[in-house]
Amino acid sequence: MLWNLTYADPDRWAEVYAISGKPLPWWKKSGSPRLRLLDGSAEVQALVDETSDVKWANLQRTQSGAILYFRVRLEVYGVPWKRGDIQVKWAGRDDDATLQLHAKDQNVTLAFAPGQLKAVQAFVRDAFGPV
Repeated sequence: MLWNLTYADPDRWAEVYAISGKPLPWWKKSGSPRLRLLDGSAEVQALVDETSDVKWANLQRTQSGAILYFRVRLEVYGVPWKRGDIQVKWAGRDDDATLQLHAKDQNVTLAFAPGQLKAVQAFVRDAFGPV
C-alpha cells in the first residue's frame, strides 16, 4: 500500500508502523544506499510519470521489514513492507544493477550502481531475511 507521508500525522504513522514495525535507532545503520525508482505498480508508476525528474528512493530498515521512501514534487511517499511478504529479484546491466521487490499489494523496480551491490544485498538481507 502506498502512503503519503508528507505530514506528521500520528495515526497514519501508527498504521505504517503496524505493517513494517517501528524504525530502528539511527546508530543501527538502518538506511539503504540511494536508489533510483524505475518502475512500480500502477499507483507508483502514475507518480513517477507525473514529473520528468529522476526519482530517488531510499529504504529504511525497521524492526519487522522496511519502508521505501520517495519524493514527487513536494510530497513524500512511502511503501511499508513486512519481512516475509516480499519476494526479491536481482538483475544486472552494464551501467546499473536492479532490485525488484514484489509484494501482493505493491511492487517496485529500483536501480543502483554496480559498486553498491554488496551494500544493497546486505541491506536487503537484514531487512527481509536471506534471499
